[in-house]
Amino acid sequence: MTNSEPAPPRHRHRPNRRGTAVAVVLCAGQGSRMGGERNKILLPLGDRPLFIHAVEAFERAATIAEILLIAHPREVELCGELARRYGMRKVRAVLPGGSTRHQSEWRALCALRDRILSDEVAVVVLHDGARPFISQRAIAAITRSAREVGGAVPAMLLDAGEVVVELEAGQRVARIFPAGQLWRAQTPQAFAARTLLSAYELAARDGFEGTDTAASVERAGGQVRIIAGSARNIKVTTPADLTRAESMLRSRLRSAAHELGHASSAIVPRPSR
Repeated sequence: MTNSEPAPPRHRHRPNRRGTAVAVVLCAGQGSRMGGERNKILLPLGDRPLFIHAVEAFERAATIAEILLIAHPREVELCGELARRYGMRKVRAVLPGGSTRHQSEWRALCALRDRILSDEVAVVVLHDGARPFISQRAIAAITRSAREVGGAVPAMLLDAGEVVVELEAGQRVARIFPAGQLWRAQTPQAFAARTLLSAYELAARDGFEGTDTAASVERAGGQVRIIAGSARNIKVTTPADLTRAESMLRSRLRSAAHELGHASSAIVPRPSR
């Protein structure tokens, strides 16, 4: 099989309802577009590093049993130390990532392989460490969908007026995709663990590397359901993204403080007469 060949026929997904869900948080990229010397996931957002916000979402999620961190090889010890400092008790291991996203995901699956084949791990949820605002509702929905159909990806339609152009050699326009036909994929992306492992084993045999996790699963014939993404689920890639994330965090903290104030006033006892 070559990389350009169509996927084989889709196989029927058989849900594993007893196995656990493991979150893999990817922190191995260096974020060259951020323009700094440090890995962007280590940059402060509020009172903690950027990636800790992402990890904390899975720490709080009832559907996630444990977390596997994939860090840059030079930052494995540091990421583990930070996870412990901020009380991320579900983090079971921190592993060095590869030179690409696909290779980092493959290393995570190799670490989980025996537990996947024994059906101890039923679902693997993969998330960018640079996406700090994933909601609990989204984690629950994506995990549930992966159990039901074998794979699920949050996505949003391109904004009205956005157009994607495919170019040929010489910068000639080959094809134009209007906004209504394309979706912008986000993470977390969740998959039945056996389906995901099989897809990456096939990719390794063929020398294929997908642009994201779902690409490898679809290539192997797996089914992937699209669920509604969120405009709040931003990925911090540039300094402007970090500024926006700081503003979003301040807004969220103000809202939480406001709600707490209302709750406190509601339980203050009235003075006796």
